[in-house]
Parts: sequence; structure tokens; C-alpha cells
Amino acid sequence: MLKHKSPIKAAKQDVKRHQRNVSAKHSLATATKKALASVASGNKKQAELDAKFAQKAIDAACSKGILHRNTAARQVSRLARKTAKGAAV
Repeated sequence: MLKHKSPIKAAKQDVKRHQRNVSAKHSLATATKKALASVASGNKKQAELDAKFAQKAIDAACSKGILHRNTAARQVSRLARKTAKGAAV
């Protein structure tokens, strides 16, 4: 059991940060899935809008330190490729 004030506060902060990061990652995954579903449905305009929204969400998560910058770049790249491929069909 923690006895000093600073590790108790740090543990509370860790819990808050963890909850915030999990929530952000969940909303990020939802935005990405929505974009991929739009691509699969064949609706070009909606797919592009959803992909743009997902890209903004990925970039925001990267800037806040939730995602590593290379992970964010990889996810954006994959999403852009799938959107372009789906829009061309």
C-alpha cells in the first residue's frame, strides 16, 4: 500500500490518463471503421468525408501523444490508399 502523498497522487493521475487514452483510442477506431464502411459501401463522397474526419482524429491523437507519430502516419496512409482504391472502383 502506498504511504506517501506523491505516489498516491501519481497513481490517481495514471488512472485518469489511462481512461482518457482508452476513450480517445476507441473514438479513433470508431471513426476509422466508419470510414472503411463508407468505402466498402461505394459511396464516394461519404467515404472521402469520413476518411478526412478519421485522418483529423488520428492526427489529433498523435499530437496529444496518444499515438506514436509513425503509427499515426501508417494508419493515415493505409486509410488514404483504401479510400482512393475504393473511390476509383
